[in-house]
Amino acid sequence: MKVIHILNELKFSGAEIMYVDAAPVFRQSGCSLSVVNTTQNLGDYAPYFERAGYSVFHLPYPSWKKPLQRAKYCIGFVKFLKRESYDVVHIHSHRMMWTMAFCAWMAGVRSVYTFHSVFTARRVYIYLYRYMTRLSAKHVFRCTFHTISNSVYRHEKNYFHNKTVKINNWYGTARFYPAAGNEKASVRKELNIPENAPVIISVGGCSPVKRHTDIIKALPEITARLGNTVYLHLGEGASLREERALSETLQMSGHTVFCGNRTDVRRYLIASDIYVMTSLYEGIPLTAIEAMSCGIPAVLYNVPGLRDFNDEGECALLTGENNPQALARSIISLYEDKEKQRSLTERAKHLTATQFDMATNAAKIFELYTGNGKWKMKSGRKIP
Repeated sequence: MKVIHILNELKFSGAEIMYVDAAPVFRQSGCSLSVVNTTQNLGDYAPYFERAGYSVFHLPYPSWKKPLQRAKYCIGFVKFLKRESYDVVHIHSHRMMWTMAFCAWMAGVRSVYTFHSVFTARRVYIYLYRYMTRLSAKHVFRCTFHTISNSVYRHEKNYFHNKTVKINNWYGTARFYPAAGNEKASVRKELNIPENAPVIISVGGCSPVKRHTDIIKALPEITARLGNTVYLHLGEGASLREERALSETLQMSGHTVFCGNRTDVRRYLIASDIYVMTSLYEGIPLTAIEAMSCGIPAVLYNVPGLRDFNDEGECALLTGENNPQALARSIISLYEDKEKQRSLTERAKHLTATQFDMATNAAKIFELYTGNGKWKMKSGRKIP
């Protein structure tokens, strides 16, 4: 079976990391794998796809200002799908959903679209556009719709009246696991972190949606209470310059370590005491799953995609309000409550092992490829 994935820029992001990690699982199922980048910049993660055995194609989609070029692009892509004898087009790019579902339909190829986040519409005409593109892609082009979490499933069902197949995300089980013995102390020494310093960590791209500025704004209160706190900031992006400037303005530069994009994320996680995520919304964040699988307790904003972790029991500490003051109070209280840390990490490790296992969930995605996705509608826990 030949499967081609449609993405935007190939970045250090959730979907890219997941499908690179799961490449051996899909190959064992008989899949030949390819990926298409549809933006002008190929992206820094392209070599990881290549090393994982993917064929990588850079096919930038023309601007909406160039409708003729877009039409030519679609004609060319349909020919490409037929020529290369692809069986499945798996679409991850929201902006390419309808176009690629159409191309797959024209080529006689099965298509799957994954909703990776909660998509809303501020204006009626945008809502109607998104509603109609979903309706036509699903019922005309026969695209199978897949959601990655309870929040995304419920949002699509209640907001867009769009029933989907829910299959959870997964993490690299061979790469993320708790520290053993004195590993934490050893890694802290390598990173020049004082042995007893409180360490918080965030992992993810820098953007207004991620709101890393809230973590930095919380640092003065945290350091006033806990002392020499270290904030490990992993990730890069559009708002990185703003975050650096804010850290300097608040005189928190001595407490904040900007680490950039890292491939050895586990090393930084196991050096930490608390994982923090302050997003406006999420689908279900891979980085939080990875932190929990390493036994790191989490403080999360109470928003869609983050509150999912507590659907079946308290696996993370959700802030009462989504602001820097409430965040600081939550981090301080969790750091000072070792029993709370223990209970959260035990439940969270069980959750990641049972709900976000790579082999299990990638196998369910393969069922979608083969056309057997209706299993979810017939069996499994119903989502309210």
